[in-house]
Amino acid sequence: MAEGTTGIERSVVGRRLAAIRERRMWTQGQLAEEARVSPTTVSGIESGRISRPHFGTLRKLASALGVNPGELVSRLGPREDGAASPLSLDWAMSSGEDEFERGLEGASMEGLSSLSRELDEEQGRLRRMYGEARGSEQRRLIKTMIRQVAANSGSVEASITAQNDKLPEHSPERRSLQDENPDTQEPSA
Repeated sequence: MAEGTTGIERSVVGRRLAAIRERRMWTQGQLAEEARVSPTTVSGIESGRISRPHFGTLRKLASALGVNPGELVSRLGPREDGAASPLSLDWAMSSGEDEFERGLEGASMEGLSSLSRELDEEQGRLRRMYGEARGSEQRRLIKTMIRQVAANSGSVEASITAQNDKLPEHSPERRSLQDENPDTQEPSA
């Protein structure tokens, strides 16, 4: 990969870079300054205009963001062996809507419950950050992220409910899930 990334990785790199940057609440300009690259480079990679970012550039960007360069080029979603990828907050925030929904379809109840907790924690963190934000640009970015987390959280809760409905009514698994996720309990008659 020293020569650049492939076409498939290119869109992943742009999405991952933008997601990680936004989680830090940085603008493209702030990332460019920290990584000592031009803002045009950051914008170009995120939009896909730079079709083959050099690994040295990706290494600078990753270093500025405090992540391993591999995190910028990792493929999210189904693995080559067909196994479902682990659900995580980073995956939820950086995957596209279709990829996110496909990931939820094949997820275990344990994975869905864990992701639900992570999304709840992230929503709380973002709300605190919004209260501390300086400037309208940062507030708008945080509000956008709050909306994305809320939408993802709603999809996860719907998936939990759908899986819960498939379990036998008095099974130990169903009772355990209802204890973990009181919002998905059925109303009592």
